[in-house]
Amino acid sequence: MAGGALKYRHLSRSSSHRQALLRNLVTSLFTHESIKTTWPKAKEAQRLAEKLITLGKKNTSATRLRAQQIFYHPLTHLNTLFTTIRARYLNRPGGYTRVLRIEPLNKHHDQAPSAILELVDGPKDMRFHMTAKTLVRERASEGGVRELTARNVQKVTRYRENGMDELEEEVRRMEKIAGDEEVREKAKWKVDERPREGWKMERIGRLRQKT
Repeated sequence: MAGGALKYRHLSRSSSHRQALLRNLVTSLFTHESIKTTWPKAKEAQRLAEKLITLGKKNTSATRLRAQQIFYHPLTHLNTLFTTIRARYLNRPGGYTRVLRIEPLNKHHDQAPSAILELVDGPKDMRFHMTAKTLVRERASEGGVRELTARNVQKVTRYRENGMDELEEEVRRMEKIAGDEEVREKAKWKVDERPREGWKMERIGRLRQKT
């Protein structure tokens, strides 16, 4: 209908090609926990991924059959969906995935808007790692942890099992990384302790001897 609300993005493809594309993206998402693609594809794949996780939480013969029809590799991913993923989101009411905008992946051609599609509360949850990095920086500052950061801590640990313990472990890991980087930076810019005048005289003497 002309002027009506857009129900879904066609992605400039036929219906069969569009479904195949989304199935491929969702299969990759459940394989790697995080994928990079264009913004419109990520938003459409997010809808299908959320439906799949809802099917996994119901865990009936009908939902298993429906999930089997979506995955490209059902023997591998059905077990993951109905065990690991189901246990992770069993107490979460919704919002199982997240789309984050990033710089265009194809900078030299169309510069299409790009994004990261990821499963939340997983090992590759970007917001979880960014919150831990922010905590490291703010705990070392005089102002301490800001109210916004405290709210983000609550968000990323609310539905994650042992969330606070995992966050503190990630903070300690990033503190160690930051300390190692500082040591390497100091070693990189370490000044040579040899006398500058003697070094210059040595260079001049070598040049004279060579000539």
